[in-house]
Amino acid sequence: MIIKTTVSELQIYRSSATVTRKGEAELKNGRNVIYVSGMTPTSKRDGFRLRFPEGIRAVNIQVIDLEDAELGDGLESEGIKKSIEELDYRIATCNMMMELRKANGDFSNRSEISVDAQERYMESLPGKLIELHKELTELNREKAELTKKLDEAVADEKNPLIMAELISENEGKVPFVLQYQEQASSWEPLYEIRFTSDSEPLDVSMKARILQNTREDWKQVKVTLYTGNPAISQDIPELRSEQLSLNVVVKGKAAGRAMGYADGCACDEEVEECEAPMLMSMKMNVAEVDEADTMTAFILPDLKDIFNETDGNIALLQTFKVQADYRVLSIPKITDKCYLTASIASVEWPLPPANAAVYLNETFAGNVYVDARSEIDRFTLSLGQDERVTVVRTELPRKTQDVFLKNQKRETNTSNIRLINNSSGIVRISVKDQIPVSTEKAIAVEPLELSGGVVNEDTGEIVWDIIAESGKAFEIVLSYNIAWPKDRIMTRTKVRRR
Repeated sequence: MIIKTTVSELQIYRSSATVTRKGEAELKNGRNVIYVSGMTPTSKRDGFRLRFPEGIRAVNIQVIDLEDAELGDGLESEGIKKSIEELDYRIATCNMMMELRKANGDFSNRSEISVDAQERYMESLPGKLIELHKELTELNREKAELTKKLDEAVADEKNPLIMAELISENEGKVPFVLQYQEQASSWEPLYEIRFTSDSEPLDVSMKARILQNTREDWKQVKVTLYTGNPAISQDIPELRSEQLSLNVVVKGKAAGRAMGYADGCACDEEVEECEAPMLMSMKMNVAEVDEADTMTAFILPDLKDIFNETDGNIALLQTFKVQADYRVLSIPKITDKCYLTASIASVEWPLPPANAAVYLNETFAGNVYVDARSEIDRFTLSLGQDERVTVVRTELPRKTQDVFLKNQKRETNTSNIRLINNSSGIVRISVKDQIPVSTEKAIAVEPLELSGGVVNEDTGEIVWDIIAESGKAFEIVLSYNIAWPKDRIMTRTKVRRR
């Protein structure tokens, strides 16, 4: 016999899940052979556990396919097909009876029937037809339900079975537990970040999107989410010797490949950015947090429905507040738009990298990717565009002249930046611009006017930190010279920072 099981508990990791199912077997005293269903084509066949109460001894337990099972009572799908055939006969009979009663209501060529008999028949005909119509509707409903069960049974019969040969000391119904690793389930963190004002911390909600593609819905189950992943190898890494060698000097991307890097970038892997979805704000109960030795567990409140092939399985894990240093960031050389940013200490965000939906005073402002890496002390989040500050950057024409005594050309570059705080309060503004960086000794870059900005000598980036009062305008002048040999052509190349 095939014994069905139902999911009772889920332990979901970042890229797998432990599924616990319960069932009940009717055993006789002595030897029993049962077939337990529940595992899926995506579950791991070599990692299941089947647990029975004391007094039951397993002689042989293994995973098999349906065609290898010895089923004396046949398949469930065959029984459902017979029931559908019986319903089809009853439906056809009901339709025939309706047509027959309608036909018998035609007395145009039947003079032997009295007028009273005709009237009695016609009076009873609507009631009889209504009864037949109700019966036909109910039969069609039963057939639809059986057709759905047939589809589910056919799908279940494609799944692997666990054949268990058991020796029982008693007879009767015995509960058991099936546990296995499911590879078609995972979860990923999502954040909602809410900004209220410059004087308030950020309100952060950590949510989880739970995914599963097992071809069945998990209904009313206990769910625990783990931050770890047991599917990853737990072998201790080997520290291998590092050898140095010389290669022919090459330029461009080929140089990166010669050093063993892809496209000249020393990265472990290329990360593809993706757009985070906007999460709806609603009342949800937070999860209970259990800090285990090797990973964190989020025990979800209440029983959950985790539906197959949907992105809508969202659970709230925890909420907290994060202290942040707010600045309006302006990079006028690139855009005249300004952005509200939050600088956060990495230790204040001990959570995994994830996409986040940002809200400014309950208004959706966009999506960002949050990665509070441990190797940096602080990280900066963009909270969306900020229209409190107007910025205009004017670049004056370049002036080029020959310096004959030094056999050089000299170019003077000047830009004016004007900012206005249009809000009614004080706004802290960070303005970024840059001067070029020389890669050759023959090219000299000389700052002339920075208006108090701080220069990063390695990148040429200049930062001005301004505390802007309401309605007040600020002027920044950036001016620098570039000198290079007259007999050579100077080129400007924009380099993307990694």
